[in-house]
Amino acid sequence: GGKPFRWLNRGMKPEVVTPQTLPPASPKTKRYGVLGFPVTHSLSPVLQEAGFGALGIAAEYFRVEIPRENLAASIPRLRGNGFLGWNCTLPHKEAMAGLCDVLDASARECGSVNTVRVSPKGLEGFSTDADGWEDAVKEAWKPDLSAMRILVLGCGGVGRTLAFRLARRGCLSLALANRTEAKARQLAAEIGKFREKPPSVIPWDPGALTRAAKESDLLIHATPLGLSPGDPLPFPEECLHQGLRVYDTVYHPKGTALLHRARSRGLPALDGLGMLLHQGARALTLWTGLPAPVGAMRSALEQAAGRPL
Repeated sequence: GGKPFRWLNRGMKPEVVTPQTLPPASPKTKRYGVLGFPVTHSLSPVLQEAGFGALGIAAEYFRVEIPRENLAASIPRLRGNGFLGWNCTLPHKEAMAGLCDVLDASARECGSVNTVRVSPKGLEGFSTDADGWEDAVKEAWKPDLSAMRILVLGCGGVGRTLAFRLARRGCLSLALANRTEAKARQLAAEIGKFREKPPSVIPWDPGALTRAAKESDLLIHATPLGLSPGDPLPFPEECLHQGLRVYDTVYHPKGTALLHRARSRGLPALDGLGMLLHQGARALTLWTGLPAPVGAMRSALEQAAGRPL
């Protein structure tokens, strides 16, 4: 209970902190954050503070910048500073899985954690990415995944997580591509253990990617490239053929390079804002035990991004 926590003016709360520069914790205020590198662009604080506010919970949510090599050393400092949980974004999702005491089924299977809850059991790691992605895609497209040929570009944290989910859902066919091909092969082998028809692995070269895209109904982009609207596309534009749906797992307030290119060609395309909303809503429920106020979280996110999801 209690009134939602508010900084007296927005200028008091630093845009980004490090584990070393965190302001002292207040006993009345619950503390959460997003760990990443870089993390300046993250809209998670907007989303989560709106959620806590709508629930009447006094909480603050920080962007915490931690370089890859400092993650393990930073965790005790966060716990000592009153953190009750956090989200992980690039590049920490896979490493965080190894630092948790307990993992949920999705996190255990894909070796990736995006939500951590501090509890008497220690650090509990969850992966809400696949659920968040499904929530977002169902809301926008109501697709029949079992009838879709799907190409996933990028086999890191989020690409891995979505590939496992799609294989479990029984999509018609699954193709994987990664700049380091060994990573795609490894993922295909893991999925092949439980799926009769293992995913095919596509070499990361323009011709092969274009051919694979032409034989796909849905292209999922899961690399960190093309974050800004002006960036070059991380793959040949010829991949964007008529009849293809495009999902970009990254987001930028103004829309990513891929979102703009795909929409300018008249293709149904979504970026990661909807996924951010829904994985964040699920994270909030894991921390509070309460249904997430998705409407309030969506409004805050759309206002911050200056566009509808």
